[in-house]
Amino acid sequence: MSASKTEFGAGFPRVRTTRAVCIDGNEAAARAAYALSETAAIYPITPASPMGEHADEWAARGDTNAWGVVPTVSQLQSEAGAAGALHGAIQAGSLGVTFTASQGLLLMVPEMFKIAGELTPAVIHVAARSVATHALSIFGDHSDVMAVRQTGWIMLSSSSPQEAHDLAAVAHAATLDTRLPVLHFMDGFRTSHELNTVHLLDDDELRGLIDPDALLAHRARGLDPDHPVLRGSAQNPNVFFQAREAINPHYDAAPQLVQDVMDRLARVSGRAYSLVEYHGPPDATRVLVVMGSAIGPIRQAVDLIEGQGDAGGPVGVLHLRLYRPFPTAAFLDALPDSAERVLVLDRTKEPGAVGEPLFEDVVTVLAEAVMHGRRPTLPVVHGARYGLASKEFTPAMVAGLLDELA
Repeated sequence: MSASKTEFGAGFPRVRTTRAVCIDGNEAAARAAYALSETAAIYPITPASPMGEHADEWAARGDTNAWGVVPTVSQLQSEAGAAGALHGAIQAGSLGVTFTASQGLLLMVPEMFKIAGELTPAVIHVAARSVATHALSIFGDHSDVMAVRQTGWIMLSSSSPQEAHDLAAVAHAATLDTRLPVLHFMDGFRTSHELNTVHLLDDDELRGLIDPDALLAHRARGLDPDHPVLRGSAQNPNVFFQAREAINPHYDAAPQLVQDVMDRLARVSGRAYSLVEYHGPPDATRVLVVMGSAIGPIRQAVDLIEGQGDAGGPVGVLHLRLYRPFPTAAFLDALPDSAERVLVLDRTKEPGAVGEPLFEDVVTVLAEAVMHGRRPTLPVVHGARYGLASKEFTPAMVAGLLDELA
């Protein structure tokens, strides 16, 4: 581990590591978020609290962001207040961020619709956690982030502390490029509290991810009494429908713009990411589809089965990092043409639905691909749930799923 001391802000010394450090996912995400923000509105909730706590501590100590400015960090009286403060900050042209999970994220929903509808850059970092139903659980699954998938935010998923750091930076750059707010999430406790080696991006590398023209454009759109504009109006049926449809080009362009930021990250860090990543042999007949930290045990099981050979045929796994807008083209490009049976793993339960959210997306994408000639045949697609409230999920369980899929 290597470190160098630097003076920050009002002269408060901090040991700033420029290479590998051992930190958890929360701190990994918070370091990138703090460096690329000017305003942070926080309210603590398990397991996302450390992200806000780190930002509060660094600001109190006078640590500066990537542009040499100490961000303004304010603790509100609820997550609803934090979302409102975030909304106000970004309307003024500031670079804004907040951190939350579970019920806290649900309290932000009204503001999330507004922020996305107004095409305003912003970032929320989420340590994904169960939403209370018959009982409260402070442990992790995707029920909170799946509950806000209709708000119009780009949704990025990290599967490790290193990814939490890198994709947090991608989120802050991509929101400026796309003009769409970004929700970046990792699995609560499993990733947010996992201590691991993280190679940190330095300030020069972080600034290199930001398009200066996109940043200046965001500044220019900030509310200014010298240049008044009308926002937050009410509309009647004759124009509301058209205005909602007019936003479509921003979402159509978003997947490629997010991939462009990932490519910029690869150039400055050497770590390459893709919207959808396939792991396994090119002729796999059985393929799993998953988001988040479950990719770890799944890759272990896939490698073991491939090493031993399996009568059920070759197996592989598709790992999604971008969930919204759904990366249809990248998904179809990554899925082997040989796939005959696909198992989609959701880490949430949606009572009453014909299937869980990711399962429904995959079925729709594959069915339309067959209808429009992108794929010759439709694989048999199954759905399964795993890991609700951090229920254990092991390579042995993955092997059982693949056996069942055969």
